[in-house]
Amino acid sequence: MADQDSADPQSNAPQFNAMTARLLRREALRRAAEELNTTSGPGLEGVLARISAEVTADAIDRVSTARGVGPGAEPRTDSVPSAHRSDRS
Repeated sequence: MADQDSADPQSNAPQFNAMTARLLRREALRRAAEELNTTSGPGLEGVLARISAEVTADAIDRVSTARGVGPGAEPRTDSVPSAHRSDRS
């Protein structure tokens, strides 16, 4: 019986690479499915966090644009009297 330790390690390289690639793809698909699965706790948490981040970014952009600062906003040239401001602190 031949000793497997003395076998050429390059002879099994294509099989090893194919199996490793298959296992990596399987794990990536499993993680993606888990992330998209909203019936599990972590999946639902991830979806809600992503939605919250998108809504927050949109709100910040709208407020910045309305106030005349930030990306996509035209600089304001008029000044609003302090008695008529909507942001009361």
